[in-house]
Amino acid sequence: MSLYLGIDIGGTKIAAGLVTSSGNVRASRRCPTPLTGGQDILRAALELAQQSIAQADQPVAAVGIGTGGQVDCDQGLILYASELLPGWTGTSVKAAFEASLGLPTSVDNDVNALAVGESRFGAGLGLATVLYVALGTGVGGALVLGGQVHHGAHGSGGEIGSLLLTMDPAARIAQSGEIGTLEAYASGPGLVQTWRELTSRTDDAVTGFTIAEEARRDPESAAARAVTQTGEYLGFGLVTLVNVLDPDLIVIGGGLSDLGDLLLDPARKVLLARALPGPSTCPVVMAALGPDASLIGAAALGMPRE
Repeated sequence: MSLYLGIDIGGTKIAAGLVTSSGNVRASRRCPTPLTGGQDILRAALELAQQSIAQADQPVAAVGIGTGGQVDCDQGLILYASELLPGWTGTSVKAAFEASLGLPTSVDNDVNALAVGESRFGAGLGLATVLYVALGTGVGGALVLGGQVHHGAHGSGGEIGSLLLTMDPAARIAQSGEIGTLEAYASGPGLVQTWRELTSRTDDAVTGFTIAEEARRDPESAAARAVTQTGEYLGFGLVTLVNVLDPDLIVIGGGLSDLGDLLLDPARKVLLARALPGPSTCPVVMAALGPDASLIGAAALGMPRE
């Protein structure tokens, strides 16, 4: 059984894990993400990789890296990263890893890596077309076809957070600055905004987490209504996506997915009622890989196509 190294590079931490070709994590380690520039981030990731390889009890076949930001996957180059990864834009990750480790290295966006992991080892196992939706501070997505991410002509395939839900110029503005998009309504901040609209309150201490906790405790609360409405917004976005893409499965991940059926049942109802007859029955399920998902997905980037 071959062994692969998965690296996850995010705004708060970098993680590395040795992953078998069957998707099992044998060992992992992590460190805080440096905030002092792209070269320091790269250096920290390489150190974790070297430590992990030294720990391996067999040769590592390849490296896969999932990272925040927009990635040129062919070149393994970071085209753009937000200030959560300061100085990361322009970093040649693939070239640096291959020069340092002497191993073939694949690099992709972190949501794309999660999608590949779920398609290969998780909820989408054995299915040809899987749409992955990540709900958190923003909304991300990826379309996996035959185990491979569909990147599109310009590398922006799967950016479903930018999907327009409304043309109203007075609609909500997402953190990206876009107006009326799925991200403005179905993200963590979108949930908070929905709660504020329902309660006419502007309590700064309220977060998506506190709303989720109250929704679980009291199904009659404003928090529960906000979760239901957020799920319905998600459902409207999924209607458009399934009508166009007709996937075998929709997998929901990200922090907001912890709400489970409280969030997904309203989305499923909208999907069934509003989508075309075939796509309307597309299953909507939670991601299955758990806390190791980012490492498994990253490692899967480096694995040969089955």
